[in-house]
Amino acid sequence: MMEDYRSALRAGQRAYRASVARGQSPYLAVLDEIIADADIVAQEPLGLVDIPAESIVGTKTAGRHTAFASNFMPLLEDDTEFAVKWSNLCEAHLEEGIHTPIIAFEYMNRFYVQEGNKRVSVLKYYEAVKIPGTVTRLIPARNDTLENKLYYEFLDFYKLSRINNVSFSRLGGYAKLQTLACKATGEAWTEDDRLNFSALYTMFSQQFYALGGGSLGLTPGDALLVYLSVYRYADACQSTPTKVRENLARLWDEVKILAEPHAVELLLEPKRGAEPLLSKLNIFSSRPSELRVVFLHEHNAQTSAWVRGQDKGRAALVKAFPDKLFVSCRENINPEVDAEQVLEEVAHDHADIVFTTSARMHTACLKVAAQHPKTRFLNCSLNAPHPLVRTYYPRTYEVTYLLGMLAGIVSRSDRVGYVAANPVYGVPAAINAFAQGVRAVRPESRVVLRWACLSDESHPQDFSDRKDIEVFYSQDFREPEGTYGYKITQEVRQAIDLSESTLYPVLRRLQKDGCLEVYDMEFGGRNRRYYRITEQGSAQLSLYEAEWIRYSEKITALFEGGQN
Repeated sequence: MMEDYRSALRAGQRAYRASVARGQSPYLAVLDEIIADADIVAQEPLGLVDIPAESIVGTKTAGRHTAFASNFMPLLEDDTEFAVKWSNLCEAHLEEGIHTPIIAFEYMNRFYVQEGNKRVSVLKYYEAVKIPGTVTRLIPARNDTLENKLYYEFLDFYKLSRINNVSFSRLGGYAKLQTLACKATGEAWTEDDRLNFSALYTMFSQQFYALGGGSLGLTPGDALLVYLSVYRYADACQSTPTKVRENLARLWDEVKILAEPHAVELLLEPKRGAEPLLSKLNIFSSRPSELRVVFLHEHNAQTSAWVRGQDKGRAALVKAFPDKLFVSCRENINPEVDAEQVLEEVAHDHADIVFTTSARMHTACLKVAAQHPKTRFLNCSLNAPHPLVRTYYPRTYEVTYLLGMLAGIVSRSDRVGYVAANPVYGVPAAINAFAQGVRAVRPESRVVLRWACLSDESHPQDFSDRKDIEVFYSQDFREPEGTYGYKITQEVRQAIDLSESTLYPVLRRLQKDGCLEVYDMEFGGRNRRYYRITEQGSAQLSLYEAEWIRYSEKITALFEGGQN
């Protein structure tokens, strides 16, 4: 085993020289020194935790931190007692495995070893992915630094998921991951959820670094959000490493753009003297024949004013380039069902430019654009610009501001209603503009916002921080009739403390008694179990309601009698 020690020693010496060349400390980081001036507001015992090996970056006390390079590889010569103990641990690991947990502290999602430095060194040498450890978390006070804000977002995510191996370089990453993993806001992860994600993230990280992601200044988590925005979470969990790598390679320009936030310009004003869009795209130089342009609509011009407006643009395009364009359109495309298939069809049919006029087609556009780089895709949304899919959008907020003023003028009360469909790009801006317009003429007024297609406030765009906007939700017409366990639990918790483990036996009993119908349907890429009350259940509910009224009246009378 001494040969393994010498190999690890050489790795430590290389890391030592590299750190010195960068002007950094060549030894392990020391937590006591890091937090010497930090404001630690709480210590939280986490118990036994699977620690990501790459997140173990130092030691708790100065002690023998100089015995290790910054990568935990040894620095002491092979004729020392240290080398003998390290080699013995190495042999034990190969024969039986190292099972004794280390003792560590976590600070800002990095781990520092109090007991077990040599165990960590050996396990890192053998490229262990996770190392078991008994962990105590040190929580710093809140401040305005990006690192601190990211850490507090991680803490909220960890309470739900118990996942500690994913990180992001931008705010909002953990909330977006919760959504992309088909979890409602505040919904806890099961053990199976954690295992599935861990397998996916480990596989994805390997492919990310294999493609050169380490040089981008991004985390694998940043890239994973891009990936899951195009490929469904359920499909990603079932993918092979080869498939993940192929898909990620197609999206690599989308990943790289994260490291260059200003590489794609967002224009809100047309530049004076700018080239026409079609000339700017440089498409006529390579194609002397007619250019094939396709418009894809979620609805149709007869029923949708939005589509009629897009059709006016199509007519203007044909008029401007009568001899250079062959323009066609397809209507009534369901974004969740057949948008991807239709996009594949028009791309295979050699379309040069494809306009998708619904923001809900954006994900399908990204997925198909990655497969057909020669076709230009444009999506009508206010989404962040992408290399593969360009976006455009009208200034609807200007009109809705004026509508808000008119509504405020004609309103006979200080409550003005606004009905919105979905929080797709552009809609929140219109709502804000409407509210500002109302308050411009009625400063004390409130806007009553009703989401027509959102069933609950688990969506990220709920305007909960706006005092001038009162929000209501309606049952989502896209969901089947009925409700599901998590939603029931959240509603009941408004009155009493109830866990899901308590609820589900009750639901099973009601089903057995014929009071509930149960069925499973896919929702957001995963299976969801729905519960619907039966006629027998409705009758039984009426009996319970009558019984509760009698019961509550007797209790009230008892208390009132006791006060006399």
